[in-house]
Formats: sequence, structure tokens, C-alpha cells
Amino acid sequence: MLQSTNLDDSTRRLAVDSLEKIGTGNEIAIAALVQLLQSTNLDDSTRRLAASSLEKIGTGNEIAIAALVQLLQSTTVDDYTRTLAASSLEKIGTGNEIAIAVLVQLLQSTNLDKYTRSHAATSLKEILQDNQHHIAVVKALSGYWQLDYSYYDLAWKCAQNMPYPDFYQAWHQYNFATRAIQSLKKILFTRII
Repeated sequence: MLQSTNLDDSTRRLAVDSLEKIGTGNEIAIAALVQLLQSTNLDDSTRRLAASSLEKIGTGNEIAIAALVQLLQSTTVDDYTRTLAASSLEKIGTGNEIAIAVLVQLLQSTNLDKYTRSHAATSLKEILQDNQHHIAVVKALSGYWQLDYSYYDLAWKCAQNMPYPDFYQAWHQYNFATRAIQSLKKILFTRII
């Protein structure tokens, strides 16, 4: 039904809603929602509903996570749809390396609104699992620090869940690299003169 080109958006939304209620963990239902998300002739409301439905039925499913990641990276969706996709990843993408990397990219994006970046930070707080995840996030935050409560909250969560030396090194790596480049420039400049 979802694949039919003869359906109006209202009927598609009803079908998506039905899949959400009966399709928990069902590969066919997940595949249908993923295919719907990838459709180019879909209105934003139906796309958001499909992303929300994947959140409810696709926990840990790599295909569902990949579809939400693709939605986050799409240039054809609005910020609200991206925010909902980030929220869905928060529920189903725990520990997923690709989801974490894309959410970190969202933190650093200057093309997104503050609310979407803030929600990416909130989602990251929920899906980080190990020290390597925390290190990657701290490195990103230290280089692109923006005064936003959700960023502080994310940095604090990382600091609480990793050894202090790892946090210190990750946080100051940006500063170390900057200082190293400046020192190298000074050395090269004095040798040229």
C-alpha cells in the first residue's frame, strides 16, 4: 500500500500509523518505512511520521538507523524533520558509530538552526556508550564550542563518564594542535629571515 503511487498523503499517513502499531521489529514493516522515507514525492508531514514510526519499531535495526542518518544528511528536508530524525536516532541508535558521527557533524554545522543542533546534542547524550564515543564528542565540542546549554550538558555527561586524562587530552587537543601550528610557523618564519 505504501509503495502505491495512487495514494494520497493522508492515506499514506494512516498506513504508516498502522505499521507503527503492529510492526515492532518486523523487517518488512521497517523496509516499507525506509523505502517511504527515501521517496522523493513525499510531503514533510508524512516523512516525519515515518521517521517517528521507525523510532518505535526499529530499535537497533541497522537499516532503520541508516535511513534516519540519510534523512539527517539530506539537503531537501527542513530542520524540523532533521530534529525528529535526531530524536528517533536517540531512541534506536544507542552505540551506533554512524549515528554518533552524523550527530557530531550536526553539532558542527553552521547550516542548521540552533534548535536542531541542540537536539543533536541531546540525542548524543543518550546514545554514547564507550570512552571512544565520548572522546570523539569532546573533541568536536572543544573545536566548535558554542554557548548553548545542551552543549554544556553533553560535555558534562562526557566528563562524568570518562577518565579525566582522556577528557583533558580530548578537550585540549584543539588547543594543542593550534599551538603546534603556531610554533611551527614561528620556527619557519625565523629560519626564513
